[in-house]
Amino acid sequence: MAKRKDNITEIRTGILAAVGALILLVVGLGLYYSLEPYFALDKPDGTGTIEVVEYFSYECPHCRRFDDLVDGWESALPDGVVFKRVHVAYSSSNRLLAKAHRALLRHDAIEANHRRLFRAIQDRNRRFATPTALAQFVDGFGVDQEAFLQTLTSPRTAREVGAGERRFVALGLTSVPALVVDDKYLINMDIGRKRALAVTDDLVEELLAKRSHD
Repeated sequence: MAKRKDNITEIRTGILAAVGALILLVVGLGLYYSLEPYFALDKPDGTGTIEVVEYFSYECPHCRRFDDLVDGWESALPDGVVFKRVHVAYSSSNRLLAKAHRALLRHDAIEANHRRLFRAIQDRNRRFATPTALAQFVDGFGVDQEAFLQTLTSPRTAREVGAGERRFVALGLTSVPALVVDDKYLINMDIGRKRALAVTDDLVEELLAKRSHD
């Protein structure tokens, strides 16, 4: 009899645990889908080409995971929409990487080095403390070491990186990855990476439809 009672108790405990887990799942999903998918800034819609900007960092593991999704998504963007990445610069190491990103873009060498930088920093824990270290790393991968170093350390690159960081702050952004649609809509990345891109697609379609009737 005692053994039978123990079995009943175990069954009841298992049922209660399952019910509790189900309730947590339902509540969690409810909170997930109740999140605002984006935030609209108080500014009029723009005109012309629609720009989608991803703010990111090579030091951010979330950015690296997001990068795989973005590559496939970007290739399917409709005409009239451009996508670009802006590396944040809110620390000394990020600022150096932001300059490197700008320099690679200038030399049309970003495709040859974008994934390499993610892998080096996050898979092999590589740290680039100086411009020379970065120049040596990218040398021969779409750009010459000396040309890259000259661009990375130029006043123009410093100004561009500073402007990007000021815009990041002005938008009220505090973390990466972050998506901004046409300098007007901030995507809530807490809704999940795939949903964030789907919401971005919806906003892009709305903006394209509006501009086709203007």
